[in-house]
Amino acid sequence: MDGKLDIKDFKIVAMIITLFSLVAVGFVINSKIQESVMDEVELYRKAIKLENKKDMFDYTVETEQGNFITTTDIKSVEKVKFPEMDKDIAPSIISIERKEFKETYDMKTRTVTYTDSKGKTHSKTETYWEWVWHLVDTNVLGSTEIEIHGNKYKTSDFAFWYQELDASKMISQANRSEYYTGPHHKFRYAAIIGGKFTIFAKAAGGTIKPVTGYKIDVSEQSYKDVIKGIEASPKIKSILFIIFWTIVTILILVLEYKYFYEV
Repeated sequence: MDGKLDIKDFKIVAMIITLFSLVAVGFVINSKIQESVMDEVELYRKAIKLENKKDMFDYTVETEQGNFITTTDIKSVEKVKFPEMDKDIAPSIISIERKEFKETYDMKTRTVTYTDSKGKTHSKTETYWEWVWHLVDTNVLGSTEIEIHGNKYKTSDFAFWYQELDASKMISQANRSEYYTGPHHKFRYAAIIGGKFTIFAKAAGGTIKPVTGYKIDVSEQSYKDVIKGIEASPKIKSILFIIFWTIVTILILVLEYKYFYEV
């Protein structure tokens, strides 16, 4: 042994340096993620927990108590429905989207490959006809305001979401999830439906505002389940990041070996 590193030793050292560098970077990133998540956890932990009672809600808002979380009933201020809707499917529909589809018999083309009697392969383009549904229009009706314990707030201030609706539950003439007005014409629906939700908001300025971002957080879970999920999120996100970063590290090491050290 002459005390010098041969090329094989150099490759091993370089790979070890890369490995430790990636581990260090991953540790820093994971720490930053945990700090961010813990900040969110603290917001929920310190928030006032309100029962579904009007006097408690009104007092919190009127006295501007700050962040609070509550599970409460939310309903539309206006009656929202399309003319064909003759059934009551929920306490209230806050907003509904109706997509109109028409079916047409369209000519299409396709490439067909075949073999002739001499064993040679050929391709040709042929036409065929097919029934195809096309989206032709989208209409949205919605209440500009929602109501919580008799108090009105802008619908646009809340992070609501649309869900698909079964047309047969809204329309007497419908017998399936989509409403057919004819053999080649139908409507499909999605809506924001009022009911019991958990909201995480800030009581300030005599009203309620988002704690972070531009919209008030809304969930279908109870506020206890929401808080439980938030408190579990640091561990879950840490595990997911470790799995992701382990895969990234392995890929980088494989690529480094393949393109720089493989002889």
